[in-house]
Amino acid sequence: MSVHLPSFAQQLSFNKSKQNKEMHFNYTWSDHQDQTTDLAFTLPLRQLNTQNHKKFIPDLAQQYVYIELHKAARKIDPKEARVQIQHRGQDLHIQVTSRSNNLLDKWQRSMNQSQEKALDQYLKDNYYSHFRSYMGQKAIKPDHLRYISENTAALLPIAQAVYDKLPTNSETRAYVNLVLSWVQSIPYNELKNRLTSNGAGYLPPLSVVANNQGDCDSKTVLMASLIRSLIPDVKMAMVFLPNHALLGIVLPFRTNEQTLDIDGMDYLLMEPTGPAKIPLGEIANRSARDIAGNMYSLEEVL
Repeated sequence: MSVHLPSFAQQLSFNKSKQNKEMHFNYTWSDHQDQTTDLAFTLPLRQLNTQNHKKFIPDLAQQYVYIELHKAARKIDPKEARVQIQHRGQDLHIQVTSRSNNLLDKWQRSMNQSQEKALDQYLKDNYYSHFRSYMGQKAIKPDHLRYISENTAALLPIAQAVYDKLPTNSETRAYVNLVLSWVQSIPYNELKNRLTSNGAGYLPPLSVVANNQGDCDSKTVLMASLIRSLIPDVKMAMVFLPNHALLGIVLPFRTNEQTLDIDGMDYLLMEPTGPAKIPLGEIANRSARDIAGNMYSLEEVL
């Protein structure tokens, strides 16, 4: 398969070919210095074939929780309390009745805990996590941190291929900048509203590579995973803006570079999304305005 993109795209060419149980990738793009750069690596097909992410469907989650609540209710001695569980629109209503107020409180708390535990388990099983926007709005989003943690080893062939392009004894930021320009060159697929999309459109790191496209969340997770592959101890944080995402990293920085104070530590910011070629320490004007207005939320990359 070979694709040649228009001249206005930062990615100049992309090629992937299957051979035995492996997929060979070749990229050519224009980096931050407008120099043509190429990258080649090989990944096992078995890894690429297992990378998928399902849209979060509230009805399926509710049904899972409903079944788990009935299991919990059956463990209650009917002499102590009785439980009714009803669907009410998008919510489940738990009604506990008992002749004893103490037992009523006990089993009401227990059932509420069972409801929270069941939802958390469903989210974990499906690679989702709770999310709170800068305005305090609650939502469900892909578990970005888990994807980063579980993909650092799988992405090591890419990280090593990038590292091998650099001169001996290059600084860490040289590696970060080269990875950044490559990730920015991958065609952008617009992010749907993070609060309402239920994860539709999100691609895990290996899927971004295999499909040669990704939205800002997907490309930021890929970027963080590639950094973590070669620099395991560096501090990073995902910065979620309205319908956009940045990545922050604790590295030495210059006074004119864009940073964000997180718990008293300065994180150097970057824009993995592209297609604009913005080097480490620079961000788009809109991103800068959102951050200045405190319109962001954070997740530390552990």
